[in-house]
Order: sequence, then C-alpha cells, then structure tokens
Amino acid sequence: MATSYPKHLQGAMDQMMSESDTSNCPMPTQDITLDLKNRAKAITTAKYGPENPALPNTPFWQRKADTWDVTVDDAKQSLCGNCAAFNVSDSIKQCIADGIGNEADPWGTIKLADLGYCEIFDFKCAASRTCDAWVVGGPNKGEGDSGDGEDMGDGEDGSESLITINIEGKD
Repeated sequence: MATSYPKHLQGAMDQMMSESDTSNCPMPTQDITLDLKNRAKAITTAKYGPENPALPNTPFWQRKADTWDVTVDDAKQSLCGNCAAFNVSDSIKQCIADGIGNEADPWGTIKLADLGYCEIFDFKCAASRTCDAWVVGGPNKGEGDSGDGEDMGDGEDGSESLITINIEGKD
C-alpha cells in the first residue's frame, strides 16, 4: 500500500527515507532547530555577525575592532572564512547539503552563502561573518586530519611546533 504525504512535506520525507548516511554528521547540520539555537548562542555570547555582510555595518566593525584592540580594517580581515574553527571539509559540506535536503538547492545554497561549520558553537556558518571567538589559522579543510580531534602538527624536523600569535595594539 502506497502512502502519500502532503506536497509540502514530500521533500522532508524523501530526505528521511534516503539511503544517505548522516550518522557521522554533527546534529546541527541535520536539525535546523538545533542549528538556529546554537547560532543564537553565538550571536549572544560571541557577537556573531554582522547580520548582513553586504552592508557597511560600521558600528558592528567598530565594536569588533574595540574588542580586539585593532583597527577596523584589521577587524574586517578576521572572518569565519579564515578562522581555524571554520570547517569546510568535503565531508562537512556533504553533511550540510544532506541537512538542507531537497527543499532547496543544497549545493547552490552552500556556494552562495559560502557555508561551513563552526566547530566552536556547532552551527552552519557563513564565511563572510565573524565572532569574538575567531581563531587564526583557518579554515579547516579537513586535509591531514588524523581523526582524533587533536591535529597539533609537527615541525619539519618532526618536533612539535607551537603557534605564535602576535597582536599589535592601537598606538
């Protein structure tokens, strides 16, 4: 006996019934409610934004510059797209696409919004935004990932290396 679903639910049903294995995907990539909850936490606790990166957002960037004690131009260079916690690996993009499902063009959405996954706040994140938790050294492209979550890297001679972050204050 065939079961039919209301047309507006068909995409969700197709996604749930698909053969795609999303068991290794972070839950927020599959659950929009959880994703939005985590994004709201990033907004309130780490000032994730700006809301619309296409606008000048002068007050937003001035606050960010003041927080980091840098110039506005320098603050505008510290984006999710170059944050070490911004995961843009092929596997995470597949998770995001699976989570978007067939209700929209998942790969078009990922490309248009330049989406990745914030590993600090656990939500789908746009590369053109930033937050107070920005970390130098990204994005995480999943290359050379040992899978243990602690890819500290070795120096060329095999010794451990340290990351040095130099932050210049305003004069």
